[in-house]
Amino acid sequence: MRSGVGMGAGMDVGMKPLVVRVGAASAAEAIGESRRALDRPLGAEVELSVVQITTEATVLGAFQRPSDAGECRGPLLRRSSGGPFVTVGPGTLHVLLCLEHPAALVPCDPRRIVNRHVRPLLRALTKRGALAHYFGRDWLSVAHRPVGEVGFAHDGVSRRTVFEAFVAVGYPFAPPSRPTFMSKLPGTLEAVTGRKFDGLDVAIADAYAEAAGRAVAPLPLEGGQPTGDEAGIDDPPWSAKAVEAIGVVAAGRDSSGTLRLGGELLASRDALDRVAAQVARLPPEATAEDIGAIVDREMSAPTVALDGVRDLATLRDVLARGR
Repeated sequence: MRSGVGMGAGMDVGMKPLVVRVGAASAAEAIGESRRALDRPLGAEVELSVVQITTEATVLGAFQRPSDAGECRGPLLRRSSGGPFVTVGPGTLHVLLCLEHPAALVPCDPRRIVNRHVRPLLRALTKRGALAHYFGRDWLSVAHRPVGEVGFAHDGVSRRTVFEAFVAVGYPFAPPSRPTFMSKLPGTLEAVTGRKFDGLDVAIADAYAEAAGRAVAPLPLEGGQPTGDEAGIDDPPWSAKAVEAIGVVAAGRDSSGTLRLGGELLASRDALDRVAAQVARLPPEATAEDIGAIVDREMSAPTVALDGVRDLATLRDVLARGR
């Protein structure tokens, strides 16, 4: 593990710390930490890990099923944030920002988690010579090329929040044909810019500390090993799918027979669970309007985070077909 995160070496009295872990870890360790991010106790109001991944893996989004990933590179893992699957390996930088609530680091409501928390990452990349942009989808852009995945995890009841990013420094993060890329070919930072990015992990940590006006409190990097059926390998393919702004939204029963709502969307996990559970309890004669009323009530609540869905009617339709 490398140490010596640059900014904020001295802690001002009364200043809240930004707890930072910087180092290297296997994909299983890094994604295991992501998997636990909404539920484990936090050592501070804000914790940031910037990890250089050392092994290959395919990482499902929180609400995907194994059949969504196609042919995998390395083991199949699952992260806490929504969105589509990514591939990781040596040359992937994993950014995991864990927050007690959406506004713990900077002013933010549940509907702007990515928009607000991606900004320090963009500044760090730009400062290192990769002019980076975020256009409101689920990826980072450098020289008009996708170079990384961004997303969030959120629980409306506990308010726990995660911003997560996979930066393709030297290892590709996605297949070239993903519709959300709008025909733009994904690449790596090194290939797109022709530069090396040594020390980018520390630069990213410093950018988040600067954005929040906090001093850095470095802590050892402790990877979280996945346990049990991490990727839900027994779940069948979705029964119903539709394409939305970021990608596929879907519904269907899992291996236990429980109705689920998921796909590549970004949303509060508890809201998706509530919607699916309430729809499952409807009588067989229930109409699409009955399902739509549940979707509208739950997903429009101000405490719910949702991204990648232009029209809630899409969720209604896949639930009607998937149940």
